[in-house]
Amino acid sequence: MDINGWERLELETNANAEPQRVEKVDSEAKDKLEITYIMVWTKVCGGSKIILEYASRLAKKGHKINIVTYDEYPTWYPLSDKVNFIRVPNDEDIENYVPKSDVVVATSWKCIRKAIESNKGPVAFFEQGGSHLFELDKLSERKREVVANRIKLPPFIYTVSQYSADKIKEIYGKDSSVIYNALESSIFYPREKEREAKDISITIVGSEDFKFKNIGEILEVIRKLKGKYQIKLNWITQTKPTINEEGKEAIVNPPQKIIGDILRDTDIYICNSEYESFGLPTLEAMTCGAAVITTDTGGMRDFVVDGENALVIKHHNEDDMMEKIERLIKDRELMYRIAKDGKETASRFNWDNSIKDMEEYFREIAKYKVERVNEKGEFEDNDR
Repeated sequence: MDINGWERLELETNANAEPQRVEKVDSEAKDKLEITYIMVWTKVCGGSKIILEYASRLAKKGHKINIVTYDEYPTWYPLSDKVNFIRVPNDEDIENYVPKSDVVVATSWKCIRKAIESNKGPVAFFEQGGSHLFELDKLSERKREVVANRIKLPPFIYTVSQYSADKIKEIYGKDSSVIYNALESSIFYPREKEREAKDISITIVGSEDFKFKNIGEILEVIRKLKGKYQIKLNWITQTKPTINEEGKEAIVNPPQKIIGDILRDTDIYICNSEYESFGLPTLEAMTCGAAVITTDTGGMRDFVVDGENALVIKHHNEDDMMEKIERLIKDRELMYRIAKDGKETASRFNWDNSIKDMEEYFREIAKYKVERVNEKGEFEDNDR
């Protein structure tokens, strides 16, 4: 099995798979836990960054943390050396490499079944969003069936926003807990900007390959505005662009520190996504002191208030986007006020709070033991 093995596994319906059965056996929460994350993808993306950040911070707090994956070690991220990184050979079954754990975290619906089949601990599914929540009509009937079958299996689900939790309940009928993403304060922090600067620095984040981010629409608006204003565009992207003249100066896969430096020099940050389960780059821009312009992505509703800490634009409306950008360019006091309110909002999303919430959540799950199915299809106790 190579890395595309997940793609082959994702369409194995296994409609007869039974939800994992757990029973609460402990009343006292354990202090230090063993937690295993099964990751499908460790390359550069916001979702991977959040998982790796939790893994590092929990390990530094004394928990034993394992990451099990077919994918490569994430050299782009400063993963703590306290994290036990297990890369599974491509031709092996990943469930055989999961250590006995207090909690096994499936970080994608694709690996839920494998996490449960490992029989190594109660499974929590970490839902960070995707087409199965926000673009269901674009999935084939078979894929919708497979995803629905997988998401019914884990006894615990947690996610990053109330919007995602509502979608999980609406589509799959499952309750979930919300634990917010947080900001790395050593990388993303504000500094005073020169108020008299003539150039306007605008930053966008996202690959043209991710169609739901509608990067092309932003580039077209910026192209038009450059004929009227002195604009410096910073396009941070995971992949080398192939469209638009602006792509020649795109910043491809910069280190996190560089992203922080860019955002601190940013006047206006634009998000034009159809949806986001949370919208971490938008919050990072806020904390660095950029004035945010964003569509209603759903996930941003937990921290964006239109007209106070951001300006909300209509979907697929370039005129509205242009009008909002020009409003901020012409009214610097409005730009500074929105940026100031954004910094105050972002300060609430810190890792101390999120790690505390995550520890409490995992400690509750660790009070449960797993019942496993024997060869006769009967449930029996599983001594963890």
